[in-house]
Amino acid sequence: MEKDHLDEVGVFLGVECTLGNPLSRFLLNTLSKKKDGKSLLEEALLTYCGGENQSFLRRLKTLPVCAMIGLGRTAFGTERETMQEYFSDPIARRGLLNVMRSIGRYGVSRPFKLVAPFLVVWNYTNLCNLYCKHCYQRAERPLPDELSLDEKLRVVEELADNDVVAIAFSGGEPLMAPDFFEVAAHAYENNMYVSLATNGTMLSKETVERLVESGVRYIEISLDAARPELHDSFRGRNGAWERTVEGIKNAVKQKDLFVCIASTITRYNFNEVDDLIRLASELGVRRFLAFNFIPTGRAVEMKDADITPRMREELLEKLYKHLQEGEIEVMTTAPQFARICMTRSSETMSVAHFGAGKSGEKTRLIAEFIGGCGAGRLYCAIQPNGTVTPCVYMPIVVGSLKKESFPDIWENSHVLRELREREHLFSNCGNCNFKNVCGGCRARAYAYTGEISGCDPGCIRNTIHLHNKAHAKAHA
Repeated sequence: MEKDHLDEVGVFLGVECTLGNPLSRFLLNTLSKKKDGKSLLEEALLTYCGGENQSFLRRLKTLPVCAMIGLGRTAFGTERETMQEYFSDPIARRGLLNVMRSIGRYGVSRPFKLVAPFLVVWNYTNLCNLYCKHCYQRAERPLPDELSLDEKLRVVEELADNDVVAIAFSGGEPLMAPDFFEVAAHAYENNMYVSLATNGTMLSKETVERLVESGVRYIEISLDAARPELHDSFRGRNGAWERTVEGIKNAVKQKDLFVCIASTITRYNFNEVDDLIRLASELGVRRFLAFNFIPTGRAVEMKDADITPRMREELLEKLYKHLQEGEIEVMTTAPQFARICMTRSSETMSVAHFGAGKSGEKTRLIAEFIGGCGAGRLYCAIQPNGTVTPCVYMPIVVGSLKKESFPDIWENSHVLRELREREHLFSNCGNCNFKNVCGGCRARAYAYTGEISGCDPGCIRNTIHLHNKAHAKAHA
């Protein structure tokens, strides 16, 4: 999601006192109940934004919510006109609806609990035209039980009905699925923010234009090295680098597309990061995203390629330097990046999957609520056959959309519930004073320890903690 979308989740900070009390929560819960596909809460937001003509009685019913929004706006220091304009966008309004419903259900907590994830990553198909060494999905051929087109359209509607804000199509390679454009367009028509993760080899000019026409607004293109031979060795196909870079060039020409280059960082491309960021900037890309390496799927076979905690610390410092220089937006899925930002600057901050930049104290406050690993908390994943997992890197099945409703899975899974409680984290991850803004990567913890609440072994603070613990034991 783009950095500007931080506002839709950050507004609750200003309304914490206004909406977090029992009376306000009762009103929010009551007004959240939908009739004919729309709730009084949504109508109240439309009224506040000046949209849709409504009867006097309907306006009267929504008046308390409009008043609460006004008080929250004042507390957050936002001009009425600015807020009205921003939330006239149906995607932004969906985000605020999700936040308000969540406050009604759970109150205001750290970390913040949601009635539905902001983001769902959908591994659309297992079919892929590359054979990547570090593929978490072991993608190659489609699964025998992948969802039908009718099932996919139903899933989109179910996510939209439950105020999921954004859907990110991943794979495999989504562009190899013949029905992808129809389903993407259906998500866009249902007022969801639509993004695509692709290896970039299929991004012809015509395909990119079709993506924009289908409502895709964010595209994340995988590029593992600035050197063609190194990228191709990762991807298992000669010529992949050249085709991907051509795809990136085609994508950046579309003004309606936010283009990101994503790289999974291992020992093999650790020294490529500066060159990758420089190349991304030269190509006109707006964001560089460094993915954590997680030994799951096919990547289990190259577990030794993981970088050490000290290397990760060096990587995060390097990313911070580029973020400060501002030539391109820099992000990473390593939640420890928030710690680096907080200890190096009073202005620059990273907020997990939602953005990073020089956004000041408000962003730092937002990070206390929605920062850190979002697996099972801010987002979840859907597999090609409709099974739901907490994260694409965490192969724990928590439900099946062929058998259960999405809200039932999201609300009732004991695994997802455990992931939402940072108090359950083991050892240093549970005691760390950066727990709210980081909490460690849960997928890495699971991959290395078999425990979703285990320590993230990639964090240098865990290394120091374990060293000190062993030292104390040896001298006891």
